[in-house]
Amino acid sequence: MRIAIGCDHAGFPHKDSVVTALRQDGHELVDFGTHSTEPVDYPDYARVVGTAVREGGADVGILICGSGAGVAIAANKLRGVRAALCHDPFTARQAREDDDANVLCLGARVIDAAQATELARIFLGARFSRAPRHERRLAKVRALEAAECGTLARDGVDETAMPEFVGPAAPAVADALRLLEHLDAVRRVWGKDASLWTSDARTQGAIRNRLGWLASPVAAREQIGELSAFGADIRGDGITDVVLLGMGGSSLAAEVLATTFGAAPGAPVLAVLDTTDAATVRATRARLKLRQTLFLVSSKSGTTTEMLALYRAFREEMNREVEAPGTHFVAITDPGTSLERLARETGFRRTFLNAPDIGGRFSALSYFGLVPGALLGIDLRRLIESAATMADACGALVPPRENPGMRLGATLAGLAEAGRDKVTLVLSPPIRALGGWLEQLLTESTGKDGTGLVVVHEEPLGSPDVYGPDRVFVALTLGDDASFDAPLDALARAHHPVVRIRLPQSYDLGAEFFRWEMATAAAGIVLGINPFDEPNVAQAKEATQAALAKHRESGRLPEWPADTLDDVARVLGESRPGDYVALLAYLTPSPETTAAVQKVRLIIRNRTRLATTVGYGPRYLHSTGQLHKGGPPTPILIVLTADDYEDLPIPGEAYGFSTLKAAQAIGDLATLRAAHRRALWLPLGDRPAQSLDRIAAALARLPA
Repeated sequence: MRIAIGCDHAGFPHKDSVVTALRQDGHELVDFGTHSTEPVDYPDYARVVGTAVREGGADVGILICGSGAGVAIAANKLRGVRAALCHDPFTARQAREDDDANVLCLGARVIDAAQATELARIFLGARFSRAPRHERRLAKVRALEAAECGTLARDGVDETAMPEFVGPAAPAVADALRLLEHLDAVRRVWGKDASLWTSDARTQGAIRNRLGWLASPVAAREQIGELSAFGADIRGDGITDVVLLGMGGSSLAAEVLATTFGAAPGAPVLAVLDTTDAATVRATRARLKLRQTLFLVSSKSGTTTEMLALYRAFREEMNREVEAPGTHFVAITDPGTSLERLARETGFRRTFLNAPDIGGRFSALSYFGLVPGALLGIDLRRLIESAATMADACGALVPPRENPGMRLGATLAGLAEAGRDKVTLVLSPPIRALGGWLEQLLTESTGKDGTGLVVVHEEPLGSPDVYGPDRVFVALTLGDDASFDAPLDALARAHHPVVRIRLPQSYDLGAEFFRWEMATAAAGIVLGINPFDEPNVAQAKEATQAALAKHRESGRLPEWPADTLDDVARVLGESRPGDYVALLAYLTPSPETTAAVQKVRLIIRNRTRLATTVGYGPRYLHSTGQLHKGGPPTPILIVLTADDYEDLPIPGEAYGFSTLKAAQAIGDLATLRAAHRRALWLPLGDRPAQSLDRIAAALARLPA
């Protein structure tokens, strides 16, 4: 058994006897001191021993001071530690068998060294009985700890544990944690102290109006009954399909839930439509039976271009199909938006008004995520309680080093400041959709003022030699999935930082939603940016509208000179360490096309050692678009377009979906070039998958 042992000066005379005896018994001991009778403070040793037990560095701990009471009191302040003061055999045995104690506390001025050794052997020889009554009582102890100290406290799992990094990046992570401690960041975040992120009074007011996510788990508990009843009503009306029309933060959490859980028996299937690709819109319409379909029209602002175009198209179809078309539409938006007014005036079945102080990308645990979850028939209570438990673990009294959200944020931001800003996600297949949500949360929140975290999602793992020194790997694995252990171990041996988070079961997604929101807020503090705005997003929207205005006047979109494969090869050849390549695909996301894009990205990564990202347009505009324009000047952006076979009209507009998509590609290209980014445009003709295969073959022939 691995045993961590520590003592103060009063306990020192007994420690060596206990260590010697237990080593003779075959145990492995880690001696944290003290190593003399010079006066020291017992809380320091209680902390290191308790932390070793909590973090998995030891199976049990032993602490010795004068009375034993002091170290017991100190150790029990640590989350996950159950320290027992034992001066007789009965207590030493019962503390383990009945109470699952994991730290033995002894008083050197109460018992002699031989008694201390005997009690240690009894304590180590006993095991938790797992009798139902003791399991029940231990669960209540854990519940007390969760409420008072903030802890996940799940059986056998410490999900808040984060690795301690070694190597060049370790000091930056330590500095980030110290900064959060110095700023009293945890308490001030919960107190909505916006001065953590800016000194500008007006911006502080805007930030305070974006911190409602802190209360989302509590507010969500009160909405469970209402949402469950709504889901039951929809099922009772025979609805078989739900289509969510929305972009970015209004849709990505719903996509995570739909992909991870699917539809419960008897519940409708939910699909997210977040595109202006005519072929995708047409294919969605073709598979639907409109009389059995409900549309969720989802937008915080109520003015999202893509959402309105999709709504008009499907509303016109529904008007022709049923007598009361409005009853097939439900809105999710903020109070006072034009979407709320539209829903009221056109007879929507229902409108869910979200708390206006929750920003879009922080809205997973609000109506934007929970209404879709209710329609899918998932157990909202389990999801929300998971989130609430994590919120407790990240509570105002939990210091950054023990706070799972703060510690993760400090880790990522500290590593970024040390040059490792490419956050490479590794996800168990059932929760792979979480990566898209994380990508938007992290990149749109941090990608500004010349800095930011670059999230690399769905880039297959390679050998350590294909990665540059700008990577940090974050693995989120589900249950007993060990399929990534070997490649991650290889990366760690090659001195790449690896963060591992295990989700015992799918409903722990609720906890991850909150953990990562808190981590993003913490990262903003460390990086010195405001994570709650998106200052450059509007630029691409304005450029798109300018392109559409040109189309209205002349019937044509603005013309741009296309780049060639030689241009791509030249720019890649001139790339610098720390750069990354973003493939921005305004293409129909068919399996064939996606496979071809992935082939290109892997060839680029393997030959250049640059990180690669892929985004379908216009979806990525609401996710990574902010990073591309406002983040570090490291992206090489390759815009990919194709010729659509057939356009699809947008009711009320003089252009169709294909024209809108092309205008969005041109608008983003113009904005990127205006920002002096290395942005290239490769038109792929009418057979994009075949063109991409030719590009891959050509790139594979280039010198590495």
